[in-house]
Amino acid sequence: MKTKESIVKKQSALINNLIIDTKKYIQSIDKKEIQTILLSGSVSRGDFNPGKYGGMIDLTVMKKPGSTISVESIFGKDEEPYIPYHCITVNNTHYQILFIDFVDYKAFQTFEEPRKFAFLESQILWDQENRYQKELELIEKYAKIDQAKQLNICLHYIDHLLSDYKKDRWFRRDAFCQMHDNLNTSIRLILNCIYYINGKYAPAEDRKLY
Repeated sequence: MKTKESIVKKQSALINNLIIDTKKYIQSIDKKEIQTILLSGSVSRGDFNPGKYGGMIDLTVMKKPGSTISVESIFGKDEEPYIPYHCITVNNTHYQILFIDFVDYKAFQTFEEPRKFAFLESQILWDQENRYQKELELIEKYAKIDQAKQLNICLHYIDHLLSDYKKDRWFRRDAFCQMHDNLNTSIRLILNCIYYINGKYAPAEDRKLY
């Protein structure tokens, strides 16, 4: 399996050019009703590696508080309505845009864990009056405490799932499929723990092992 580090090294020139082009595009749009724009996903991480099906640059666009502006009015028609993001093509570059209200410290706490992961791996491209940057400082402090809490919860639950009590309970019932499921759940939680120990949230299931 190719490591992230090897992909980052190989793709660095391409990604630098994509970031330059994205910044130019961001400069060209009307941002009067936009508070913050983040570069997210694989381009932000540095491991963008499109294959025969291509790839998209992930943007997170936050409206100003109270704004009722629509994503179409800024970015035009959604080219991929079946994808749960607003997709557009600009100068042969494909973008998928998460268009949301401004995310402050309190809003961040309500996110599912993969969304928290995505926000904390993002880069700020536009942030009027550094409003999100100020919130990010609070978010990062909260995240350290929250990750330590989640680590503790996971370790205790793993201990419970693999306890002699649980093994004996399912063994007496010949419920070996449940024992296997408990083991699989524990392995998934161990992966989460590795992320927490390294100061991160766990990402979505479809990329957690990588």
